[in-house]
Amino acid sequence: MKRILPLALLALAASLHAQTTPAPAAEWGTPLNAPPAPPPAPPAPAASATVITVPKAPPSAFAQARASTQATGNYFHDFSELIVRVRSVKWIEEICSDNFPATAEANRHAYEVWLVDHGSFVDEIEGQFLIIAKYWGEASEQAKKDGLTVEQLKARVDANRAGLAQDFRARGMRSFQVRCEAYPEIMLSPQLDLEKSQADLVRSVRMGPGAPQ
Repeated sequence: MKRILPLALLALAASLHAQTTPAPAAEWGTPLNAPPAPPPAPPAPAASATVITVPKAPPSAFAQARASTQATGNYFHDFSELIVRVRSVKWIEEICSDNFPATAEANRHAYEVWLVDHGSFVDEIEGQFLIIAKYWGEASEQAKKDGLTVEQLKARVDANRAGLAQDFRARGMRSFQVRCEAYPEIMLSPQLDLEKSQADLVRSVRMGPGAPQ
């Protein structure tokens, strides 16, 4: 998943400068023989810049899992990475609708428009679960050891949705809202053409389990 627009977290710096007003010239009408006015006091030095740092939120398991975008050549690993990215596009729309209902209609429409261009790719990647069901036992020793079923794998994939919501909230609700409001624009970014932006993972997955990389 920038997100995705991509999607990093943050140090904010703000500089606050004290303003000084220059001393006014001698007031009009001062008698010529009046003793000279004392020189104006030197202006107070400008306050030094104040830097305010917002601590960076600790990365969630979702963020750590998404940190690597390179294919490993292990079909099961690379498919897990890719399917989470694909499903994240819909998850974000749902998470935003849940937390900011005012964004729901526009974001749902943006997702539907995105599917017009990318729906066949989404269907292809979702269809990989059928390949996993066929090759799971013979191609993945770890799967045998864990005793996982395809349905359990799907559950593990979908568990990443909660991590994505956690990442958004960790940045603060204002940042969260801004991201949700920007969802339709983000959907138009090249990064959301996942077939191209995740080309290494796509290539690995299309080769299938057990294929030489």
